[in-house]
Amino acid sequence: MKAIVLGGTAGIGKSIADNLEKICSQVQRLGSKDLDTRSIKSIDKFCKLNKKPDVLVLNTGGPLDLKFSKIDDKTWLENFNKLFLSFAKLIKQIEVKNGGYIFLISSYIIKQPSDELIISSSIRSGFSSLFKSLSYIYAKKKIKFINIAPGPIKTQRLINLLKKEKTSIKKFESQMYGKKIPEPDEIGKFVKFVVENRIISFNGTTITFDSNLIKGI
Repeated sequence: MKAIVLGGTAGIGKSIADNLEKICSQVQRLGSKDLDTRSIKSIDKFCKLNKKPDVLVLNTGGPLDLKFSKIDDKTWLENFNKLFLSFAKLIKQIEVKNGGYIFLISSYIIKQPSDELIISSSIRSGFSSLFKSLSYIYAKKKIKFINIAPGPIKTQRLINLLKKEKTSIKKFESQMYGKKIPEPDEIGKFVKFVVENRIISFNGTTITFDSNLIKGI
């Protein structure tokens, strides 16, 4: 069994790759230096050389936090490529094997949009809609589409952001309902469980790892 994991060298992606290595004979981890999802040429080149995995994990770092008035055309286009078009092309051209799995690592803000994360909220929500539609189109091939929407997870990126804001992990955790930031391994173990046990019920489902942040039912 072969898996391709985008963003597989750090954070959530690394944890997913680590866990998939326990059940897959080959796990291809891709960092930003290996595949630039902002570059459509880079995506097309990668797709020509890589075909037919059993598992494809679509994962990439989030965009900068910018106010709507400060977002220029170039920034919109770069992030559209990074969070939408590149993923769509990968699904179309990589050709996951029949009966395989495609996981999208999105964000809890697709359920509860943020005025502070305009780019991420809008583009991730749009792609999540396409992802749901594709789950029906690819159902005849028995390919399962699972959208994982994390809230704050204890990655190095979050730790760096908190340092930049001069906020400690302990203080940040005290503001959360569960008083603890989840570890990336929670998501890694979940992906492994689904693939290893051939779970089919989650097809087309969005699963939030939001630590009770989302207010809606």
